[in-house]
Amino acid sequence: MNITTEQTAVLEMRHLVAAPRNRVFAAWTTPEEIQHWFGPESCRVQSARVDLNVGGEYCFEVFSQRMGEVKIRGAYKEIVVPERLVYTWKCEFDKDLSAEESLVTVDFIDLGSSTEIRLKHEQLPNDDVRQDHEHGWIGTFEKLERYLRVASKVSRFYRAF
Repeated sequence: MNITTEQTAVLEMRHLVAAPRNRVFAAWTTPEEIQHWFGPESCRVQSARVDLNVGGEYCFEVFSQRMGEVKIRGAYKEIVVPERLVYTWKCEFDKDLSAEESLVTVDFIDLGSSTEIRLKHEQLPNDDVRQDHEHGWIGTFEKLERYLRVASKVSRFYRAF
Protein backbone atom coordinates (compact mmCIF):
# COMPACT_ATOMS: atom_id res chain seq x y z
CA MET A 1 0.00 0.00 0.00
CA ASN A 2 1.42 3.38 -1.00
CA ILE A 3 0.32 6.49 0.86
CA THR A 4 1.25 9.99 -0.25
CA THR A 5 -0.02 13.47 0.40
CA GLU A 6 0.19 16.22 -2.21
CA GLN A 7 -0.88 18.81 0.32
CA THR A 8 -1.90 18.74 3.95
CA ALA A 9 -5.55 18.21 3.06
CA VAL A 10 -5.21 15.57 0.32
CA LEU A 11 -4.89 11.83 0.85
CA GLU A 12 -3.93 9.44 -1.95
CA MET A 13 -3.82 5.68 -1.52
CA ARG A 14 -3.41 2.59 -3.68
CA HIS A 15 -4.40 -0.91 -2.72
CA LEU A 16 -4.30 -4.17 -4.65
CA VAL A 17 -7.26 -6.54 -4.22
CA ALA A 18 -7.25 -10.14 -5.47
CA ALA A 19 -10.61 -9.90 -7.22
CA PRO A 20 -11.74 -8.85 -10.71
CA ARG A 21 -12.66 -5.20 -11.25
CA ASN A 22 -16.38 -5.86 -11.83
CA ARG A 23 -16.54 -7.71 -8.51
CA VAL A 24 -14.72 -4.96 -6.59
CA PHE A 25 -16.90 -2.25 -8.13
CA ALA A 26 -20.06 -4.20 -7.24
CA ALA A 27 -18.92 -4.60 -3.62
CA TRP A 28 -18.16 -0.86 -3.46
CA THR A 29 -21.62 0.13 -4.71
CA THR A 30 -24.08 -2.48 -3.37
CA PRO A 31 -25.63 -1.58 0.01
CA GLU A 32 -25.89 -5.18 1.23
CA GLU A 33 -22.21 -5.75 0.54
CA ILE A 34 -21.08 -2.38 1.94
CA GLN A 35 -22.55 -3.40 5.29
CA HIS A 36 -20.06 -6.29 5.47
CA TRP A 37 -16.79 -4.46 4.77
CA PHE A 38 -16.98 -0.67 5.03
CA GLY A 39 -14.91 1.07 7.70
CA PRO A 40 -12.01 0.03 9.93
CA GLU A 41 -12.31 -2.82 12.45
CA SER A 42 -13.72 -0.49 15.11
CA CYS A 43 -16.73 0.35 12.88
CA ARG A 44 -19.91 -1.51 12.09
CA VAL A 45 -22.25 -0.38 9.29
CA GLN A 46 -25.82 -0.44 10.57
CA SER A 47 -27.42 0.55 7.28
CA ALA A 48 -26.38 1.62 3.81
CA ARG A 49 -28.37 3.32 1.05
CA VAL A 50 -27.00 3.92 -2.45
CA ASP A 51 -28.61 5.69 -5.42
CA LEU A 52 -25.94 4.92 -8.00
CA ASN A 53 -26.74 7.71 -10.45
CA VAL A 54 -24.99 11.02 -11.09
CA GLY A 55 -26.61 13.33 -8.54
CA GLY A 56 -27.85 10.31 -6.59
CA GLU A 57 -27.07 10.17 -2.91
CA TYR A 58 -25.64 7.57 -0.57
CA CYS A 59 -25.81 7.34 3.22
CA PHE A 60 -24.06 4.89 5.54
CA GLU A 61 -25.08 4.80 9.19
CA VAL A 62 -22.07 3.57 11.10
CA PHE A 63 -21.36 2.84 14.74
CA SER A 64 -17.76 3.48 15.73
CA GLN A 65 -16.32 2.51 19.11
CA ARG A 66 -14.36 5.76 19.12
CA MET A 67 -16.86 8.17 17.54
CA GLY A 68 -20.27 6.69 18.38
CA GLU A 69 -23.04 7.06 15.79
CA VAL A 70 -21.79 8.50 12.50
CA LYS A 71 -23.59 9.16 9.23
CA ILE A 72 -21.44 9.26 6.13
CA ARG A 73 -23.28 10.80 3.24
CA GLY A 74 -22.76 12.44 -0.10
CA ALA A 75 -23.73 12.59 -3.75
CA TYR A 76 -22.25 10.98 -6.84
CA LYS A 77 -20.57 13.44 -9.22
CA GLU A 78 -19.20 10.94 -11.76
CA ILE A 79 -19.87 7.25 -12.37
CA VAL A 80 -18.07 5.16 -14.98
CA VAL A 81 -19.05 1.53 -14.40
CA PRO A 82 -16.83 -0.36 -13.42
CA GLU A 83 -13.90 2.08 -13.67
CA ARG A 84 -14.47 5.18 -11.58
CA LEU A 85 -16.54 6.83 -8.88
CA VAL A 86 -16.36 10.47 -7.80
CA TYR A 87 -18.53 11.51 -4.88
CA THR A 88 -18.82 14.05 -2.12
CA TRP A 89 -18.19 12.92 1.46
CA LYS A 90 -19.50 14.30 4.71
CA CYS A 91 -19.30 12.73 8.19
CA GLU A 92 -22.05 13.74 10.57
CA PHE A 93 -21.46 12.90 14.21
CA ASP A 94 -24.11 12.63 16.95
CA LYS A 95 -24.57 16.32 17.64
CA ASP A 96 -22.18 17.95 15.16
CA LEU A 97 -23.82 18.30 11.75
CA SER A 98 -21.39 21.03 10.70
CA ALA A 99 -18.73 18.71 9.28
CA GLU A 100 -17.20 19.95 6.06
CA GLU A 101 -17.79 18.26 2.75
CA SER A 102 -14.83 16.68 0.96
CA LEU A 103 -14.40 14.84 -2.34
CA VAL A 104 -13.50 11.18 -2.97
CA THR A 105 -12.31 9.79 -6.31
CA VAL A 106 -11.93 6.03 -6.66
CA ASP A 107 -10.42 4.45 -9.76
CA PHE A 108 -10.66 0.68 -10.22
CA ILE A 109 -7.75 -0.45 -12.40
CA ASP A 110 -8.33 -3.78 -14.17
CA LEU A 111 -5.42 -6.21 -13.69
CA GLY A 112 -7.27 -9.33 -14.82
CA SER A 113 -7.93 -11.42 -11.73
CA SER A 114 -6.88 -8.50 -9.48
CA THR A 115 -7.85 -4.85 -9.17
CA GLU A 116 -5.79 -1.87 -8.11
CA ILE A 117 -7.90 0.63 -6.20
CA ARG A 118 -6.60 4.20 -6.47
CA LEU A 119 -8.30 6.47 -3.98
CA LYS A 120 -7.93 10.23 -3.69
CA HIS A 121 -9.68 11.97 -0.80
CA GLU A 122 -9.34 15.72 -1.10
CA GLN A 123 -10.68 18.99 0.26
CA LEU A 124 -10.10 17.73 3.81
CA PRO A 125 -10.01 20.66 6.24
CA ASN A 126 -6.70 19.89 8.00
CA ASP A 127 -3.96 17.33 8.60
CA ASP A 128 -5.67 15.81 11.69
CA VAL A 129 -8.77 15.02 9.63
CA ARG A 130 -6.57 13.66 6.83
CA GLN A 131 -4.82 11.34 9.29
CA ASP A 132 -8.16 10.13 10.70
CA HIS A 133 -9.34 9.35 7.17
CA GLU A 134 -6.05 7.61 6.37
CA HIS A 135 -6.63 5.27 9.31
CA GLY A 136 -10.22 4.69 8.21
CA TRP A 137 -9.37 3.98 4.58
CA ILE A 138 -6.54 1.58 5.49
CA GLY A 139 -8.95 -0.41 7.67
CA THR A 140 -11.62 -0.24 4.97
CA PHE A 141 -9.28 -1.65 2.34
CA GLU A 142 -8.25 -4.48 4.67
CA LYS A 143 -11.88 -5.39 5.44
CA LEU A 144 -12.85 -5.20 1.75
CA GLU A 145 -10.04 -7.56 0.83
CA ARG A 146 -11.07 -10.06 3.54
CA TYR A 147 -14.73 -9.80 2.56
CA LEU A 148 -14.02 -10.46 -1.12
CA ARG A 149 -11.75 -13.40 -0.28
CA VAL A 150 -14.41 -15.04 1.91
CA ALA A 151 -17.23 -14.27 -0.57
CA SER A 152 -15.18 -15.87 -3.35
CA LYS A 153 -14.64 -19.05 -1.31
CA VAL A 154 -18.35 -19.28 -0.46
CA SER A 155 -19.28 -18.75 -4.11
CA ARG A 156 -16.89 -21.49 -5.25
CA PHE A 157 -18.28 -23.82 -2.57
CA TYR A 158 -21.88 -23.35 -3.74
CA ARG A 159 -20.94 -23.68 -7.44
CA ALA A 160 -19.52 -27.12 -6.61
CA PHE A 161 -23.05 -28.38 -5.83
